[in-house]
Amino acid sequence: MNSIFPHVFGQERVKQAWAKAIENHRMASTSIFYGEEGLGKTTAALDLAAALTHISPDKVWNENNAPAWLDDENKSLLYMLDAHVFYMKPITDVLQIGQFVELGDYIQHFDDSPHVCIIDEAQTMGAPIANAWLKTLEEPKENLFFILISHNLERMLPTVVSRAELFRFMPLDRDDFQNFVIARREEFSGLKIPEDIEKAKIPEDIEKAYRLCAGNPGAALNFYGAGGESAYDWAKHFWEIVTFDSMPLTRLAGISPKTNRKELLRNLSWCIAIGRNLMLLNEVADEADMFSLITQEEREIAPSWADGKAQAAVKILEKAEKALRHSISVRDVINMLAVNMVWIRKGVHL
Repeated sequence: MNSIFPHVFGQERVKQAWAKAIENHRMASTSIFYGEEGLGKTTAALDLAAALTHISPDKVWNENNAPAWLDDENKSLLYMLDAHVFYMKPITDVLQIGQFVELGDYIQHFDDSPHVCIIDEAQTMGAPIANAWLKTLEEPKENLFFILISHNLERMLPTVVSRAELFRFMPLDRDDFQNFVIARREEFSGLKIPEDIEKAKIPEDIEKAYRLCAGNPGAALNFYGAGGESAYDWAKHFWEIVTFDSMPLTRLAGISPKTNRKELLRNLSWCIAIGRNLMLLNEVADEADMFSLITQEEREIAPSWADGKAQAAVKILEKAEKALRHSISVRDVINMLAVNMVWIRKGVHL
């Protein structure tokens, strides 16, 4: 891990590109970090912002204070992480014009010292906003850098993409994944990590986590961090109910009376992971173990979700996850899931 970017695991090609650009004073005024959610794009943006503004990374990326601006329950138009580093994310489901108006007011008063503006989930920036900001992106003030973070590059306006330097984030390889787990071992309560791990080969639990999460560190924290084990039990019970229970609607309503939004999001992550394993088992049963961690329970459930049912179920689960992130009530999400999963199981949605 490059000491300039102390919180970024893996991503060696992009880190080398940044280090060279900073050394030669040729960093692009607008960068887009893209790739699936959970690969560390936001963390990387903070480390790069620190390097560009010549301040300590720990001053920008203070994990003790991070929930104040990363937590979905705490929403603000704009977050000033430092006098020279600004961050925004969607307040509901999209970035809003008011956020850019507030940022524009700050930019007018920037001096010539380096400033960085991080725009998370930039794919939710509508065309009117994007078009309004093209001039700012094309002709930024000196020493002003924009870092746009996108989970879906195809949803971004082509005119914005064409004006930025692109940095693709990839899943971690086994060594980088293990290093990530070691560095944040206190957060992985669901993994057995030997004390002498540095001297040993990759432990079985970490290997299983790597295979299940396909090298995605954010997914690993979600699955094996605090509450991960109970979330897996919830997800397993969920799939057993929608597969075998004669009264699934009643049972599903009964297993989540006190589940809050954060818990349900974590539960749904496991539900989706199990659903994808069911897809594998129905598509490439003999090779499924090569791609993921498959349990005996999943093998028993899989035949009931053949003929495209597993794919339809995963789509509904992903829709439920998105609805939950966009402030739809927990009760409504659970009810929507219950009804749709029952009909999919019966083949009506196909």
